[in-house]
Amino acid sequence: MIEQRERAIGSILGLAIGDALGAPFEFQRRERIPSPLPAFELTWLGYPPGTWTDDTALARNLWLSLIEHGGRFDAADVRARHVAWLEARPPDVGNQTALALLEPGPEPARKVFERRGPEVSAGNGSVMYCAPLGVVRANEPDRLFDEAPALSRITHWDERCQTACLAVTLAVASLVTGSAPDGAVIGAVEAVADRDGAEELEYLVDEAGVGRQIDGPGQGYCLFTAGIALQVVGHGLGFEQGLRHVVSVGGDTDTNAAVAGALLGAAHGVDAIPAAWLDKLDEAAELRGEAERLAKLATGA
Repeated sequence: MIEQRERAIGSILGLAIGDALGAPFEFQRRERIPSPLPAFELTWLGYPPGTWTDDTALARNLWLSLIEHGGRFDAADVRARHVAWLEARPPDVGNQTALALLEPGPEPARKVFERRGPEVSAGNGSVMYCAPLGVVRANEPDRLFDEAPALSRITHWDERCQTACLAVTLAVASLVTGSAPDGAVIGAVEAVADRDGAEELEYLVDEAGVGRQIDGPGQGYCLFTAGIALQVVGHGLGFEQGLRHVVSVGGDTDTNAAVAGALLGAAHGVDAIPAAWLDKLDEAAELRGEAERLAKLATGA
């Protein structure tokens, strides 16, 4: 039986692994993705195989904030960490995220949303890094109904983004405590049923990458990312099988695989992550240590 601690660690490392696996294929159409997938063999923006992107960088800001605050979610602290990261000129950052972090005054993401409009405001920049909040709330999932939307509102105000973050974090929390994968996904989708985007999310959990391509226009859509990630977990795919499938359908492959990796890691535990992949993951030892600290907060052990 997989212990809760191993599931919590698996979720954090699974996020980074999925991110690094998908990075070299980001924004490619599915027909251009090699089969079999050359896992951890290709570079990303000139960086070596195993390099992770802004998905893991932002998730790391979140989990380090949670660790340093004893598990308390502090949106202002998370935002301050994001701003410091942006000021260090990372090689890649989403447009919506950058705009929200550079906007002055109160509720910056809301100002950006109201200025740009909903047509271009439902990107996956908040859902891509929300999973650690689900890990730390594994035994207190009701807190996610306030905290997950608040996390999204740091950078992505659109209510569809908030819905996606809530569904993903609820599923992570349920999986970390040992729920069956299909039950965790069904429960998460049902829990957000009265929120914006919920009906589309339910459709995409079945049809993302199948009846609905996610590698064309709008490929960075938050519900595409949440849908494909929940899909592979709910269908019972293993860790490696699930991530290879997510990357194979193209689109925003690093973000889709980061969220899927967090869910699959929570479902199957850290030992399900291929050792050869972990060996190539950038800063793997440091990330493992931080994952263990977050897992202790989540489980008390």
